[in-house]
Amino acid sequence: MEEEYDLGELPDDVVHMGRFLESAPNWPESAWFGRAMALLHFGTYRVDRFPFEETFENELAAAAALARSFTQLRAAWLVTSHGYLAEMRNLLRSVYESAGLARVLAKEPKMAEQWLRDGRWFPDVRVRQWLSDVRGDSAHEVDKYKNFYVEASAWAHPTAESCMGQITVEDDHFFLNSAITFDQEACQQAVGLLASTALFACFAFRNAVVDERAIDPAWRRDLYDLAREMSNQPMPHLDRDWDAEHAHYDAVMANLRDRRYLKGQLRTHPRAYHNLKPQNSD
Repeated sequence: MEEEYDLGELPDDVVHMGRFLESAPNWPESAWFGRAMALLHFGTYRVDRFPFEETFENELAAAAALARSFTQLRAAWLVTSHGYLAEMRNLLRSVYESAGLARVLAKEPKMAEQWLRDGRWFPDVRVRQWLSDVRGDSAHEVDKYKNFYVEASAWAHPTAESCMGQITVEDDHFFLNSAITFDQEACQQAVGLLASTALFACFAFRNAVVDERAIDPAWRRDLYDLAREMSNQPMPHLDRDWDAEHAHYDAVMANLRDRRYLKGQLRTHPRAYHNLKPQNSD
């Protein structure tokens, strides 16, 4: 004999999740988010082991920051599915900060060392300054990052815009409403924002590597195709001769040495510690 248990009504956020998961597969934004996350996962976790003696600070720091952006995006999807759309935006600001910082730490070993050893936090204004002073991005491009950060911050902090979602307007009063109700349009827009931020993280990974041609051309081509599809723009600056890109990549891979070779090369360098020690010292 089976016993029956009265579980009561499901919480409204769980009901929201059911309706969200029923509707989301039909949205193009969901497909974009899935494709961007697959690209980001491949790029971020392509190398997942960092031997102590063969890893530099900038490698480890950039990898850790990118990995955090990936997990934050997964958390943002989960939060969105439960109907917490304002909180999702808070997470997306952290994704932007993590991925944006990763591309700087990858190119700046001294900053990476401070970040790892001293627990230094570099605010986004410092990252944007690096984009302008070191990478040479135009003021217009840097302003795009600033504008996104300012808008995301407005949702991360308790501004009227971020808090008023708790209130609905009735005939003659405001109602402080704790219920979570499914709004398909708002959720679809939220997933579109998730996809855009995941795409940004993918480009941050691309910009973190030593050169974009060091990345598998198939990965880059998928990324650029996705960027064009999402923006509905031709984006000619992403045009490449893909046959030439594949030939270059194959040639580089054929000459690539295992990272274990690095340790031996470093020991033969005249300024390596092993060669600077007095002959009779321990």
